[in-house]
Amino acid sequence: MEIAIIFIATILFLIYAYLIMTAGPAITEAIVTCRKETAAENIKMTTISLNKLVARMQKRNELKDKAMIKKGKKLKAKLDENKKALERYEKGKPGLGDLIPVAGYRFIQLMRWDASNDFVKKLNGQCVQFKEKKEAINYSYFVLANLIGSIVLGAVVGIALLGVFLSLNFGIKSAIFAVGAFALFAIIGYLPLDNLNSIINERKEEIENQFPQVASELTLLTVSGMEVSQAWKLVAENGDGVLYDEMSRVLLDLNNNIAPAEAYSKFMVKCNNNYANKLATAIIQNTAKGNSEIVSLFRRLNDECWMERKHSAKRMGEKIQSKLLVPTLLMFGGILLLVIVPVVSGFSFF
Repeated sequence: MEIAIIFIATILFLIYAYLIMTAGPAITEAIVTCRKETAAENIKMTTISLNKLVARMQKRNELKDKAMIKKGKKLKAKLDENKKALERYEKGKPGLGDLIPVAGYRFIQLMRWDASNDFVKKLNGQCVQFKEKKEAINYSYFVLANLIGSIVLGAVVGIALLGVFLSLNFGIKSAIFAVGAFALFAIIGYLPLDNLNSIINERKEEIENQFPQVASELTLLTVSGMEVSQAWKLVAENGDGVLYDEMSRVLLDLNNNIAPAEAYSKFMVKCNNNYANKLATAIIQNTAKGNSEIVSLFRRLNDECWMERKHSAKRMGEKIQSKLLVPTLLMFGGILLLVIVPVVSGFSFF
């Protein structure tokens, strides 16, 4: 028994070693590229948050507010940390934790899973909702590789621990330790994959909830005569949340001399919302037509999204009401029992 387990552990270790040793420079480059993109994204979002904080402090004359200053220092520290990480990855130096997905990348290479693979395609469809197209496919491969690498390494460690603890006469506890070790590595690998659904659902819900307010503010400002670009900037700087962050990203892209059409197209892809698509399309198509045309479009869009918000709230209320039906019936049944049982037990036929 112990010899067989040691043999299996040796085979698994050799497989893992083979995947690691045969991984070429392309795999290291793929990991470094994904890490660089993630660090650059973190820098961009932290910069947006820091710029918003500074603008609010200046606007509200809160430059000496201790809470604001403390928050700013945390954002600055986070920004510096991501910049250091980006510098390290730009030098082509992956971290120690990047060894785990190496085996996964090599396995994907051997299996020849490209972008047409169903699982990769599904992952890419999820990632593209909060990352740009090129970054999304790179992150999809990284998440999949990390999962595979963690499972293989977990199997190696689990079987090895099983053999060691059996040789020490731990009995059934050996299997518990082995399964626990495997589960730990599997969970570590699965968490980034599971986190995708949470990110997408939270972003979708937050954007849907914030859009009517954004549409109202843009409509009000443009009706009063403000240029669309100025109204966009004012709304983006005065709000918090996913939609406001994406609006701020557009401003950051425009400041970096990215064409407006490209910046607003990225906004549409990242938001993945029908009304956000209409808003960005209206701005792109009507920039040359003047502010009068865009105002009427904003008004119609504002009316549509608020109407949809009402319908959505009504559907949510009906959904909650249907969920409460069963508990209500159970409570009603319990009340009936409390009333009927004492009454029935009080009758005597003799």
